[in-house]
Amino acid sequence: MKKIKGWILVCLLAMLSTSFTIPVSKQVYADAGAPVILYKDGNFTGASQELSAGFYNVNELKAGIGNDTLSSIKVASGYRVTLYKDYNFSGDSKIITADAAWLDDFNDKTSSLKVEIIGAAHLPVTAYANSPYGGIEQAFGVGNFNVDVLQSGVGNDQISSLRIAPGYKVTLYKDYNFGGASKVLTADAIFIFDFNDSVSSLKVETISPLDATSVAVPNNAYSDISKRQLLETFAPKIWFAQGEAYFPSSVEFTFPYVDRYLNPNSGKYEFKTKTTLDPYTLKLPYFSGDLANAPIYAFWVEKEYNNVDMVYFQFTPYDLGKNVLGTEVGDHVGDWERVTVRLAKFVDHNTNYLKPVQVFYGSHSFGTTYNWDEVTKLNQTHPVAYSAFGSHGMWKDQGTHVYQELVVTQLTDVTNQGTAWDTWNNIQAFQYYPNLATGHGLGNAWPSWLDKDYTNPNSGSVYRFGNPAQGTFFGQPLFADGPTGPQEKGALTNDVVLD
Repeated sequence: MKKIKGWILVCLLAMLSTSFTIPVSKQVYADAGAPVILYKDGNFTGASQELSAGFYNVNELKAGIGNDTLSSIKVASGYRVTLYKDYNFSGDSKIITADAAWLDDFNDKTSSLKVEIIGAAHLPVTAYANSPYGGIEQAFGVGNFNVDVLQSGVGNDQISSLRIAPGYKVTLYKDYNFGGASKVLTADAIFIFDFNDSVSSLKVETISPLDATSVAVPNNAYSDISKRQLLETFAPKIWFAQGEAYFPSSVEFTFPYVDRYLNPNSGKYEFKTKTTLDPYTLKLPYFSGDLANAPIYAFWVEKEYNNVDMVYFQFTPYDLGKNVLGTEVGDHVGDWERVTVRLAKFVDHNTNYLKPVQVFYGSHSFGTTYNWDEVTKLNQTHPVAYSAFGSHGMWKDQGTHVYQELVVTQLTDVTNQGTAWDTWNNIQAFQYYPNLATGHGLGNAWPSWLDKDYTNPNSGSVYRFGNPAQGTFFGQPLFADGPTGPQEKGALTNDVVLD
């Protein structure tokens, strides 16, 4: 990621296209009359600072409660606050959508923040100083924007990524006065590569939003039936590696072999095997899964900027770790890995369409995002994914993928074409609401293990889907914690980020 740049952030609302209207949103305010109140101390005490929707850099915070002093925050319903550890809206971030009496890992660490109305309309183009979609930002409607306009916002030679709504074309120029080399974009760009930090002027124009990738919404309505059908349309084809021994299953398939118990360390109900794993490398028969009956867990998640993320979770009863100097490390019971397809919603001649924009491949605790035209597809809509041997990390291509360097070795994922899984043939479909932390089934029941009342002994909710961790070896767990479920992943809990 690039270094932090620039100081001023401007949204050019005056340049709003006449075809792009902003609906009026009802605003609810916090106790003292402002939608957001910052507090220097925990439990909403100490010096305070009231904020409305907008962007607040380190200087604005210094003029209020101070830099790196925020400990608690009140956030009115309908608002989102993004906290940043560094100035210029960069570094690690944390999203807050409700009152927080203590900021835990972000206590005394906020140097800039952004306050937004959830669901507010956006101008058709937003340029960002950092990738992906971070740092100083500047919004644009239709028009020509020379270097002086950029200098008043994101900055000259500072743009690294852009959001572009369907039906708009952006032409980037390396020189001012719309001169020099140029680059045309008609969809979101998570990083602009050859034009990174090189844009001195740009033009925004309207075009037809329709192209060969556009998919009409069934029956022209976003009904549960249509959403399920669309989740099937974009479900991935997954290749398991040659020699794979630990295949997917349903969560319910594992019920006869696990207990739901109260973990004293987390204070939450989790799963662990009925059979003690002694030694920790013991492999139980059910770990091989049940591919013939396994569903893909598919989630429809509405995101900001008129995006829909279709998140496809693969559950496997067991994850085989890696071999480090002859020692098996990182095994764990239960495994969740995912592929996410991001689509942009638009309307053309009174018809609702979706346009695929990007695909995210999740691998362990990280992932990689690609533009839609960069990934292999089956029948034009099903992205192809490769599930790594044993550990199931998702990758775009076959091969050996180095994902972590240890002092003594490299950790790698190996992918190739062994067993194919056409996931659209067996979908468990859901809609998830990030700001409500719940959802509902789309043509199937909502399972209780997706609930979040983890401290309720009478609930079926599950915080972690496997045994507790034990031991370490060269910084890696000999046996790793079971993973949290989809309801704890940013793909579902974050209403902006593709994850």
